[in-house]
Amino acid sequence: MIDFALEKFPVRHTLSNGVQCLIRPLQLDDQPAFQKFHHAVPETDRFLIKHRYPDSATANEWVQDLDYEQHLPLLAFADGQIIGHATLHQRAGGWKRHIGMVGALTHPGYRGIGLIKVLIDELVEVACHCGLTKLEAEFNGDRSTAIHNFKECGFDELARIPGYLQDMHANDYDWVLMGMKLTIDAENAGAGD
Repeated sequence: MIDFALEKFPVRHTLSNGVQCLIRPLQLDDQPAFQKFHHAVPETDRFLIKHRYPDSATANEWVQDLDYEQHLPLLAFADGQIIGHATLHQRAGGWKRHIGMVGALTHPGYRGIGLIKVLIDELVEVACHCGLTKLEAEFNGDRSTAIHNFKECGFDELARIPGYLQDMHANDYDWVLMGMKLTIDAENAGAGD
């Protein structure tokens, strides 16, 4: 079902400031631009995200092992550069196979203009085509803007555990789990089975 869901890409969207952006899945030749995007994100922001993409080994792994069934990274392009990405992680089986995990990050120069909503909306549509019934997102509690943005996209805070996460300097942070229940039509029900 993922192949059917991906047929629509690339797609164009107009952000609230009038910027046109192109959304499409990550491709093999995107690695330099992908790394450049992550290096443009301030270290204070990179510190708070779950995955350490700027590391060349991590970027290599993502780009060289494109398995859209397992993880689908969508990129947003504008002005010749990557301005954001969001990823849908799926589980092949088990008791959480109907739940996708979502993460997103935007370039500092393109925040507050609806980019996160565009990316999450695209992932929600793909998730529905894949037969997923719920989405989750995990956050470091200090990512208050990201948490707010996900709430604006329809996610609810499901759990918050104070002091559960710890950085490399032994500072504690809240762990926040957010979730969204998906409405899927009969055509896509059970598609992920």
